[in-house]
Amino acid sequence: MRTITRCVISFAFISSFAGVGFMQTGMAYAVDHAGEDSMSGELVRLEHGPWLLATDPQNVGREKEWWKARVSEAKPARVPGIIQEVFPRYHGVVWYWREFTAPANPHREGRYLLRFGAVDYFAQVWVNDAAVGQHEGGETPFVLDVTEAVKPDGVNRLAVRVVNPGTEPIDGLVLDETPHRNKRPSLVVGSMLDYGGIIEPVELAIIPAVRIEDTFVRADWKTGKVVVEANVRNASGAPAKGSVEFTVRPARSSESVAAARLERDLPVGATPIRAEIQVRDHRLWDVDEPNLYAVTTRLVTDDLKSQDEHGTQFGFRDFRVERGYFRLNGKRIFVRSSHTGNHCPVGQILPPQEAKDLLRKDLLYAKASGFNMVRFIAGIAHPWQLDLCDEIGLMVYEETLAGWCLADSPKMAERFDLSIRETILRDRNHPSVTIWGLLNETQDGRVFRHAVDSLRLVRSLDDTRLTLLGSGRWDGQNNIGSVSNPGSAQWECEWGVESPDNTVPGKWGAFGGYFEGAGDAHVYPATPHTPEIESGIRNLGRDTKPVFLSEYGIGSLMNAVQELRTYEQYNLNPELEDYVYFRNTVDRLNADWARFGLDAVYAFPEDMLEQSQRLHCRQRLLGFNLIRSNPKICGYNVTGLLDHGFTGEGLWTFWREWKPGIVDALKDGWAPLRWCLFVSPMHGYVNRPFTVEAVLANEDLLRPGDYPVALRIFGPKGVAWESKTQVTIPQAAKGEDGPLAVPVLKGEIPLSGPAGEYRFAANMERGGAPAGGRLTFYVSEAAPQVQASVAVWGVEEKVQTWLKARGIDCAPIEGSSPSVRQVILVGDVSKLNPSAGQWKELLHQVARGSVAVFASPAAFKRGDTSVGWLPLKNKGRLYDFPDWLYHKECIAKPHAIFDGLQANGIMDWDYYGPVISHNFFEGQDTPDEVVAVAIALCHSAPPGGYASGTMLGIYNFGAGKLIFNTLRVLENIDAHPAADRLLLNMIKHAAVSAGQPLAAVPDDFDARMTEIGLRE
Repeated sequence: MRTITRCVISFAFISSFAGVGFMQTGMAYAVDHAGEDSMSGELVRLEHGPWLLATDPQNVGREKEWWKARVSEAKPARVPGIIQEVFPRYHGVVWYWREFTAPANPHREGRYLLRFGAVDYFAQVWVNDAAVGQHEGGETPFVLDVTEAVKPDGVNRLAVRVVNPGTEPIDGLVLDETPHRNKRPSLVVGSMLDYGGIIEPVELAIIPAVRIEDTFVRADWKTGKVVVEANVRNASGAPAKGSVEFTVRPARSSESVAAARLERDLPVGATPIRAEIQVRDHRLWDVDEPNLYAVTTRLVTDDLKSQDEHGTQFGFRDFRVERGYFRLNGKRIFVRSSHTGNHCPVGQILPPQEAKDLLRKDLLYAKASGFNMVRFIAGIAHPWQLDLCDEIGLMVYEETLAGWCLADSPKMAERFDLSIRETILRDRNHPSVTIWGLLNETQDGRVFRHAVDSLRLVRSLDDTRLTLLGSGRWDGQNNIGSVSNPGSAQWECEWGVESPDNTVPGKWGAFGGYFEGAGDAHVYPATPHTPEIESGIRNLGRDTKPVFLSEYGIGSLMNAVQELRTYEQYNLNPELEDYVYFRNTVDRLNADWARFGLDAVYAFPEDMLEQSQRLHCRQRLLGFNLIRSNPKICGYNVTGLLDHGFTGEGLWTFWREWKPGIVDALKDGWAPLRWCLFVSPMHGYVNRPFTVEAVLANEDLLRPGDYPVALRIFGPKGVAWESKTQVTIPQAAKGEDGPLAVPVLKGEIPLSGPAGEYRFAANMERGGAPAGGRLTFYVSEAAPQVQASVAVWGVEEKVQTWLKARGIDCAPIEGSSPSVRQVILVGDVSKLNPSAGQWKELLHQVARGSVAVFASPAAFKRGDTSVGWLPLKNKGRLYDFPDWLYHKECIAKPHAIFDGLQANGIMDWDYYGPVISHNFFEGQDTPDEVVAVAIALCHSAPPGGYASGTMLGIYNFGAGKLIFNTLRVLENIDAHPAADRLLLNMIKHAAVSAGQPLAAVPDDFDARMTEIGLRE
């Protein structure tokens, strides 16, 4: 490299901008080429130091010429950084100022280039009162030639006007019409805050007049041939002659392995130069051995007696889809991916100064826990992240801010293309970048159609990478393929029902986010999963080509307490919007904690949140079993890498702490050879059949042949069942692939007890070491006998028959008050269209000492109102809560209603299964006895991200009681042991005072009826 006498090098900046090319427009230059890894030249770092920032809410700064001097209200700001770190909740126009000293340019006719890594979203720049250029685009680099404005060896003033769009137009810019991912002007759970500002480093480069702007390296993985395309710019004003030398070496060596030298005339302007270089005995870049090479381009100009030098890293590799499966360097690979929005506390996409390594942890954690790919969803990586992925062998699937939620507008196509163009030019030499993604969850329309057509733009810039059209394929256009392989200029139909002849539009499927037959599929079913849901995931692609499951997952509650305490620990600005959100969330949780008396269950709220995180690992393993047992799923992108979007969807937390147990779950789930075990039901009865199934997932690791297998069920008294069999790995036909999953055993078995916790275990006795192979499930005795009598209202005959078999007498509710207190079991009486008189008579009995057990929340439906008959003054609502990736937790308290059941904490989905309800009562007065509650925090559905309420509670009513229940008890009688026991326990608890004399009617009974709307 050329000797640098005065140089301050910024690694982060060099990754982004070395070797940029320009389109000249007067004094301003916009980026045309970018993406090199190193460059010679004198660099003055401007990203750190005394930057000042001020808001311009009335947009008067240009009129008042704020570029000439900072305003008095300006505050110190971090660069790179976001506006909202200094001015929380502000969106609109801001101004940045910074002074710097520019050294003299040692090159004859040399240039000064001002380089911005990225400014979000629109930037106008002045140097020493001279307007030097502008740029639109929130995540990509731009370069301005400021030679005429800079004062060498003097103090210079830099001013930058930035527009961070919101909902109201500013200079014609509106947030939704610009590439913005899913930013929102105020905090919405599941989205990003509307951050903006100078978000990447800024530098001044002092360079020669004739320089190398850009190199693009195409490395043939089969032959070792390297094609280097360089762009040389002559800004001297006169033609020149020069020599260009290309040298290739291993990245960790200084010894050259190949070189080429060319002599060229260099007219004023840009000159493309192309060289072919053969590297012998080249080594491939892959996820297990990420071999990197470096090419150095050296330019010497005799006329100007100057030289310039460029360096970039690259790798020999090929990544594509063939016969529906991913292949890296010709070998099939199961894609193990997850997505990140690079979301961080404080800086949103930039870690706070107090925890600078958050984004680095994401990549290192991912690699260490078995991932071979990371998806930068709807927002590109920081350049240094791609350098790290190159080095550690982590493939990158990269999308731009334009890929999600971009509204149509007259400038939509221009903005979409600019975003794609500048991203590809910046990142196309990174071997880790294996996929360009164009869209995420975008329905058919003008934006989608433009993305389809933009493949021509992509291929004009880079024909070496796999390109995917739309994650989730919400467009439903099955005649358009999801894949364009390297070298292809067409959308290829490799997955699902895609076919050029399939002109039938897709439609929404049974799962949230899923289009039927989609080859690039998102699957977000309700939780807990039903057998139908599990079967649906296991059969994706069964009758079609393979499927890429590009989003699916089950998260936990976010540990908002831990997140908040970390903000406090670092003594951060308490006015930050995310800080305020966590503080408000924890305040609401603490209030409910006291209201519901949850100190009887956990020592502190954090213990409940941590248990949610632990339990979610079991659901992750369930997902791995469903997916890895399906041989037609070619890859899986987990939702999500971290708790981004202020949700609990991640494998680790917002502050990058591992969730307890998740490392073991990932080690198991991603193992290339692993058992996928299933038991149905997960909680069943003694002496009733269980269906057990074992499938071996094999990522082409186990050779064809027969392997002995032993399977056992182990219970409280040891081995309760066992079987010996073998698994056969078939020999694939020539040119075909073997299956990614092989069935081993499926059958029905009864278990004679005793009741308790059981474990299904699989063991390969020779030839392989599969991971996993253990699955816990539960066995219970049939419901016990209970001596009681109940009056029934709206209870189905099959439930009454079952109760009678348990020793409980059932009789219709009497038309008039009985002579003694009784238990009244109420089902879904809304089907009977009850009258106000019937409800009043029921409550009359309760007021005198009877107990009404409302076994179904549907009992209170009156017309279109789900709580119309609810016998409370404050009726609140019955919340039909959306449990999916984001869900509530149901917490059972110590109470007689849970006698004999797993309780006193979060209700485990494996144990309670279909009994878990999506309903809870919200907004009513707190019950006199709280038995079970629902809590959801950091959830995308309720306003503010928080909801809570009662699932099972008891209200005093006169001398009697009302037991309210939202668990799915009646629906699962004689089908699930937990439902049986809950119903019997409610009846037993209600029967404590049964048979005793009735109390007098309370004096305030009529007034109470008026309060609840039952006064005739």
